[in-house]
Amino acid sequence: MQYNEISQRVRHDLIKHLEIPEPGQKLDSVAAGVFLRRLYDSASGICAMCKIWGFKLRKEPIWNHELEQSYGVIENSCTQLANLEHSLKKSLWQSGIIDEKSVTLLKSLVQAVHQFEHICDEMDGMQNCAGITDEDAAMDFFMPDNRSDCDEMDHPQSSGNSKLRILVVDDRLMSIDRLQSHETYRKRFTWVTRCHETCECLQCPKREQCELRRCRNFSETLQALKLANDRHQHVDALLMDVRFDDLNPDELLWIPELPSLNREEHVKSLQGLIIARRLRQMPEFSQIAIVLMTARNRLPQGASSLLEGLDGLQFVDDDESLDILAARLESVIKMSQESPIEKGYFWGTSAKIQQVRRQIEIMSQGPRTVLITGPSGSGKSSLVEHIIYPLSGRKHLVTLDLSSVPDTLVESELFGYVKGAYSGATHDRVGLIEEADNGILFLDEIGNLSLENQRKLLLFLQDKIVRKVGAAHESRKKVDVKVVVATHLDLAEEVSAGRFRFDLLMRFGPAMRIALPSLEERREDLPKLVEMLAVKIILGDEMKPYLDAMRSRVGGFHDIHVDFSSEISTSNENDLCVRFKSATRDLFLKYSWPGNTRELESVLDTLILKAFYDLQISESKSRRIEIDHYYALSLLGEIEKNGQVSYSGVRDELAGDCHPSAIMEDIGVMSDFGQLRQTLEKRYLCEVYQQCDGDLGRMGMQLFGDSSETMKHKISVRLNQLGLRIRSMKKK
Repeated sequence: MQYNEISQRVRHDLIKHLEIPEPGQKLDSVAAGVFLRRLYDSASGICAMCKIWGFKLRKEPIWNHELEQSYGVIENSCTQLANLEHSLKKSLWQSGIIDEKSVTLLKSLVQAVHQFEHICDEMDGMQNCAGITDEDAAMDFFMPDNRSDCDEMDHPQSSGNSKLRILVVDDRLMSIDRLQSHETYRKRFTWVTRCHETCECLQCPKREQCELRRCRNFSETLQALKLANDRHQHVDALLMDVRFDDLNPDELLWIPELPSLNREEHVKSLQGLIIARRLRQMPEFSQIAIVLMTARNRLPQGASSLLEGLDGLQFVDDDESLDILAARLESVIKMSQESPIEKGYFWGTSAKIQQVRRQIEIMSQGPRTVLITGPSGSGKSSLVEHIIYPLSGRKHLVTLDLSSVPDTLVESELFGYVKGAYSGATHDRVGLIEEADNGILFLDEIGNLSLENQRKLLLFLQDKIVRKVGAAHESRKKVDVKVVVATHLDLAEEVSAGRFRFDLLMRFGPAMRIALPSLEERREDLPKLVEMLAVKIILGDEMKPYLDAMRSRVGGFHDIHVDFSSEISTSNENDLCVRFKSATRDLFLKYSWPGNTRELESVLDTLILKAFYDLQISESKSRRIEIDHYYALSLLGEIEKNGQVSYSGVRDELAGDCHPSAIMEDIGVMSDFGQLRQTLEKRYLCEVYQQCDGDLGRMGMQLFGDSSETMKHKISVRLNQLGLRIRSMKKK
């Protein structure tokens, strides 16, 4: 074993889950029993484990005199603790109170273990000048925030009076013992178990040494989760250890895809992360909140390999008190249960956007300047309008798009001017900064600002004092403005190119920068986003005439339902249902969406408008609206042989910016939709025919996932209907 491995395992076995009562604190019988077992259990108690580790460590080749001295202090404390066993048990069973001498001894034991860890760390070279390892960096990244203990204690309450349902996954009973002995946990949590009994776990007479109260390994975890599903009981969170030293090799979940970690000691030290990784790969359990308990914010060696691509985990330091752990559990559960739509803004459930959501809750408060970055169309302006502004509690929002204002006018727009300041200044004018006093000033596309205007903005951000152009120095005015800026540019690259001031970039400190992910980076949110945007478009003003016409034709409808995620419609027959074919869904999911949410909304707007128009022309009385797959292909591009989606001449020629008005300009009056559809369909089928070398079976598989004779016949008939003769196409 290496030094860091020794220190982690000694700490894990000796002081993990050791709750030291205050002198004179009265424990109930359950808590007293758990406390005594933690000290004196013959298999896993502190006194027994201290002897076992002393025997093991002295056989290690890296053992030395300094470690011998440090571990001797630990052994001395445990010997004294063993000598107190009889008196301590008598005191606790009679009065439930632990004396001050025992408390002092336990605290000295904890201190001795920490000192032993410190020495091991020094020997392993872990405490370098930076003080941060790869594993520390990974932990810092995944920790949701750096709030103080006091902040953690201000925990959110669970909704209503229902208890939160927690599944504990640990190879040792001491963790579930510790939780079930605490009054706070008995009041606020209930336990998901592998037990088939219907009574509450805490009221079961067999609870004391019951192995079913928690799960020891991955197999048992699946059993508990499936049992909860069968009973239609939700699981709010998994509380899981990281180390599983007591498991046998055949009980471990292995990671053959990572050969460097696939050794027994590594797999045991990382078992909690391995289990979390496997659960995240299982659709039915991928959304369950997972909280991992680890030592002093340090993950075991090799954890960074497992954390790569594994989002949404939360960590808690198992040195913390149970009250802080309870607060963290409730906070994590609240985060996992938040609505994907808030105040008209679509958050979704992807891990990247949820990290942004946590940042926004903090950054919206106070006067600090905020920088929002992200690709065009990712929703930066909408985020400010719908989320940051309402959360800030400020009086008003003033917006300026710097890409639409000539640089010579930016200063007067921001700061205002006095009469006679320059030619044409016939009266005094208040600038946008002054208008935004006690509110938010949102400057979109900050990267378009010239270097000189960047300097003036920087001076304002430093002191929040505004002076109109041409005004006397004495007229300066102090304002209370929260400035939010946004850009699609990489400002670090702009600084390198000399187009952006380094000191202004530093004003937007790293802690106050929000990076919105592209739609491609949060692809799992696409189905729900499509459904939300489709409903929004249908209920919009532009679609109202078509919606009213449909109501009059079909006699009204109860609700609007969008089928994008499923082949099977779940809508009521009296609902208006918008349905996407499976091929269209695949197209949407494969497409890279370079224009992000703005492009998605624009494409949906066009597709839905055409679908409504087709129904109106045909005077159909159906409440079911089919999205035209061929038209979607014309807007997004065509699927090439390698399965990727690329832009094509068709999209460039017909789609423009994908807005209905642009398309109408290209094709003329709306009555030409039928001709447009045929033209697009003919062109597309010709290209697919050529790609498939005239093989109708391959065409059927590429278009519809069906190469049967029936499908080949349907394609042949459709080609003939469109005036395309197969013989002529073969000659071409």
